[in-house]
Amino acid sequence: MNKKTGEFAHFRSETGQIFHGWYIVAASAWTNAIGGSVQWQGFTVFFLPIANSLGLSHAQAALPFALARAESGITGPIAGWLIDKYGVKPLMFIGTILTGIGYILLARTNSFLTFLLVYIFVISLGASTGFMQAASTSINMWFVKYRGMAMSLNSAAFRLGGAFMVPLLSIVVLKYGWQTAAFWVGIGMVVLIAPSALVFKRSPESIGTGPDGEKLRPKKIDLKKPISSNESTAEHDWTPRQAVKTSSFWTLALGTVLRMVVHGTIFIHFVPILVWKGESQQSAANMIGAMALISVPIILIFGWFSDKFSRQKLMSGLYLSAGISLLMINYVDGTWPIFLSMMLFIGTEVGSGLNWALVGDLFGRRHFATIRGWLAPIYNIALIFGPVGAGFIKDQTNSYEIVLVAGFFLMVGASTTFFFLRKPKVKPYSNN
Repeated sequence: MNKKTGEFAHFRSETGQIFHGWYIVAASAWTNAIGGSVQWQGFTVFFLPIANSLGLSHAQAALPFALARAESGITGPIAGWLIDKYGVKPLMFIGTILTGIGYILLARTNSFLTFLLVYIFVISLGASTGFMQAASTSINMWFVKYRGMAMSLNSAAFRLGGAFMVPLLSIVVLKYGWQTAAFWVGIGMVVLIAPSALVFKRSPESIGTGPDGEKLRPKKIDLKKPISSNESTAEHDWTPRQAVKTSSFWTLALGTVLRMVVHGTIFIHFVPILVWKGESQQSAANMIGAMALISVPIILIFGWFSDKFSRQKLMSGLYLSAGISLLMINYVDGTWPIFLSMMLFIGTEVGSGLNWALVGDLFGRRHFATIRGWLAPIYNIALIFGPVGAGFIKDQTNSYEIVLVAGFFLMVGASTTFFFLRKPKVKPYSNN
């Protein structure tokens, strides 16, 4: 603890003022608690009503999400490069506005084709820069020492928002229809979310301080200026080209793919899975919301621990618990046994923010968005096939048993991969 700044030293810069990075964390938390939770966790609430309204199979209802992931895989590297080049503020503002307009347009669709076009080319395009990628990039830029805690605060807010937004969204969908719910989601994106982009600044150096509020090093670094390979590695800021030549990048990519294919598939199908287990649709939404609420303090605790202990080892244990959760959900019956089994799946929720903190740990601050963007095509390939494949299995077998058992083995694979992940060694590079 810093005696000069008192009990809340980590919230203040060395000048004694509250470090602006924490305002960025607050703006990121707000953006993802309301907008991000609806975009990424709310789709499961729309799943069955859209399928029933448009006469779709489970595989068809999962197709918009899968194609959106394909679109994100293509645009991810471009979005990352744009964020690194122009900063978070303009990309987040434009992205959230575009997402809001997309939901308003979605409310007027009456055909599956129109639904696909709007969801993929308007909503998903805006969300790819408006939410988690932009927020995690900015947090990574502003924090090093407290990176895990800052990322976890954003992740916890995302889950806290889901705890309230998913059940609330379900009530609106069931009472007024999914089109009405989509319209008001769009209005909320434009009115409540987009203005929060104004809080973001490019870097701590741009306001005369260093990461975590510490004093700048004697040599001030211009984060807008391109840097040579030698300068990059000296600062432990890897360029994207350097990063992809390391085994650490590909080990991280493998672990991220295994985690995200399970996480994405289960959360798209979570309500249908719980309905298959005998719960009502509203009860299923309430259980998912309660799980999100319980996850908030757990995410914060593990975020704090991850700044002091090995993030990789913590994530390995968390993903193993998530895999065990899927086996238990498959084999137990009754509301409370199922809900208690779901609690272990919080492991993948906790590990989500830590996963992106690892990108900064391994490769630095300067090219974070681009390097994360280069991961996007890799993990989004899996997310194209995962949700649709799960829907196809349900359509053919009238059961989610194969999906849950396969999810267990994939999460064990993710756990093993992160256990062996190591930081890349800094080597001298030639400018030639």
